[in-house]
Amino acid sequence: MDTNSLIKKRVYEIVASLKSQGADKPNPEEAFSMLDYKGDMIYLIGEVHATDVNLDNAYRMNKVILSAMRKNLLSCVQEITQEGLLEALLRVALPSGLGFDITTDSEIPEEEFLFENHGVAAVVTVSIDEDEDLVRFLFDNNITVMTLGHVTKGDIRIDDYSYGNIRDI
Repeated sequence: MDTNSLIKKRVYEIVASLKSQGADKPNPEEAFSMLDYKGDMIYLIGEVHATDVNLDNAYRMNKVILSAMRKNLLSCVQEITQEGLLEALLRVALPSGLGFDITTDSEIPEEEFLFENHGVAAVVTVSIDEDEDLVRFLFDNNITVMTLGHVTKGDIRIDDYSYGNIRDI
């Protein structure tokens, strides 16, 4: 099975699993748990492919995220769990009906980048107006940050390949 077919299969499996858990319903008590606006920037912060989890770095990263939330620099925050980056992105996309257009790290195999997590990381979104402020804030606090892409009207795109619309999956 080629990579794009595998990713498409996993997208459908993850969405079905999340829907069965009720994760496609907006939760008003979790203000930062879903994508907000088309055009918002999407970042990966922290270390996804570290060799081990550094609890000091995890604590520091969580403090910085909380501080960024208090400064209204973040629109959405989703921790990346063992299920990986793709699951985290779909988890925040489903309740809003918005999608994402991302580019993976060319130095890491696509499947590993999307489906594995060995470190402590999160997906965050920020409005285009706050974009530079967030990146500066993260750099000033020594938090690793990578631009992934942006929020779309509903399309799921990874490395210029379309996997459908979130509302149709």
